[in-house]
Amino acid sequence: MKRTVGILIAALLFLALTPLALAQQASSLPPDRLVSLTHNAPNTGIMLPDRFDPWQNTYLLTVAHWVSRITFTPVTSSPTSQVTVNGQPVASGQKSQIINMTDKPQAVQILVSAYENGALTTQNAYTVYLQRRPSEYRTRVSAGYITQIDMKAGGVATISADLVTLTYQGNTNLSTFYNDTVYLYKYDTSPNCLFYYGTKQNPVRAADAQDFSNNYMMNGSNLYYIVYIENEIVAMLPYAAD
Repeated sequence: MKRTVGILIAALLFLALTPLALAQQASSLPPDRLVSLTHNAPNTGIMLPDRFDPWQNTYLLTVAHWVSRITFTPVTSSPTSQVTVNGQPVASGQKSQIINMTDKPQAVQILVSAYENGALTTQNAYTVYLQRRPSEYRTRVSAGYITQIDMKAGGVATISADLVTLTYQGNTNLSTFYNDTVYLYKYDTSPNCLFYYGTKQNPVRAADAQDFSNNYMMNGSNLYYIVYIENEIVAMLPYAAD
């Protein structure tokens, strides 16, 4: 059908690297960056952006309604760096403390602190916005060409788009698309909607709906992922076929 794929597409994982690749990437990163970050719900959770990038500091993770506990496993770029998850120390490559899920969204802060000769030099914070999908709601992921953005009161926008048909390659998150007919989509954004512009490979977090409206055509494309729960948009991200 022209409208979207459900959220339960096979696992969308954080970036998974071999030990050798991890070591090679770590050597090129500053000590206040993570090489990788994974979570314990890869089969039911969807992360946006869908791959961890050491230089991307904000993410949205939506998990199934029955998931009650989430943990994160960070891997640091330096053996002298220290990590905390919501203030609790976590060793590189080890699971964090359990984060109990409720039906209310929450933010998880992962702080990486770099030390030299025992003295703190730099710190870098990653934020994962975490939410559980209520069982009575349907979360969908669409893609389409934005045709119009109308700003409303309270930082909310109404986004109109011509949806495209996504085709996924087997049990992967790789996709292609085609746009054979005009299928118009028009919904309001959530007051807490996450906006990203730029490219699929290098998304840039927008401060708000107005900032997104000002910059969404920065790279010459108006083709975007549209993530929504029922009739409310909760995230916008650049899309391109794999």
